[in-house]
Amino acid sequence: MKQYTCSGIKKNDNQTLKCPSCGHWNRVLVNKIFIEQETSEPKVKAYIPIYEPLEVVKCKKCSKIIAEPKELIKIKKVSSCLKDCTIP
Repeated sequence: MKQYTCSGIKKNDNQTLKCPSCGHWNRVLVNKIFIEQETSEPKVKAYIPIYEPLEVVKCKKCSKIIAEPKELIKIKKVSSCLKDCTIP
């Protein structure tokens, strides 16, 4: 298992999270934290942005809890080309 270390916290930020049950986009107030990830090269440092919610957030459409302060959130971006395109 890889070891992670926290490098610092950025100011409060608003992020939008999609509710996993209904698909509604909700705004969440978060702290942005950069976590250092181990790499194969000792001189290279990789930092991953992780978000820490500041309050419990419920979906405005279905009222299910989508973010809690004790859970860290890692946002993944999926390219539309990767989902739709095929490589010959």
